[in-house]
Amino acid sequence: MNNLKMIIPIVFLASCNSYYFPLLIETPQKIINSFKTYSLSEEYIQNQQYSFLTIALGQQNATFVLSSIENNIYTWVGRDNITFKTFRGIIISSVGLEHNFKLNNPIESIEQILKNNTGNLSFNFDNPRLYELQVSLITSKQSKEKIELSFSSDDINWDPKIFIEYGSKGLPIKTIQSLHPFLKPAKLNFYYKY
Repeated sequence: MNNLKMIIPIVFLASCNSYYFPLLIETPQKIINSFKTYSLSEEYIQNQQYSFLTIALGQQNATFVLSSIENNIYTWVGRDNITFKTFRGIIISSVGLEHNFKLNNPIESIEQILKNNTGNLSFNFDNPRLYELQVSLITSKQSKEKIELSFSSDDINWDPKIFIEYGSKGLPIKTIQSLHPFLKPAKLNFYYKY
């Protein structure tokens, strides 16, 4: 019986013609290459009509176009209606991801933290459902060019961090931010068309 178990796979492999065998060897490399981070050329950036951002979330990369600005909240829309909202470069909500979040009272809570170097943020998560998760500010480093904030939650094992770099016009040009306990930090690069 054991010999039969060995013969069947050998016969199967021997019957495969050489056309399929390289495909089996090349496929893992193609998969690995498709997830490599990409960089935009200067020509691509200059040819865009609208402000946009690029986001790297773990192994995935995407481009989002600026859809609207209301009360200094920027709405960025990508494929399949995935949406991010930002305030002063801080991501305050996501829609369309496997694990979405929303920052409660984003303008007031962010302004208080940036002004007083103290305070809390309150998050709602959709998967798994968790409402009003409080994270407390632990450290804050601020200058005209960048902001670094570290938080901690007593309720779950999550210590989110936010890093924002600002350009000469005071607009965010780069953000690295923890979004959700189940997601790797998001890395955003902002490109503005004035």
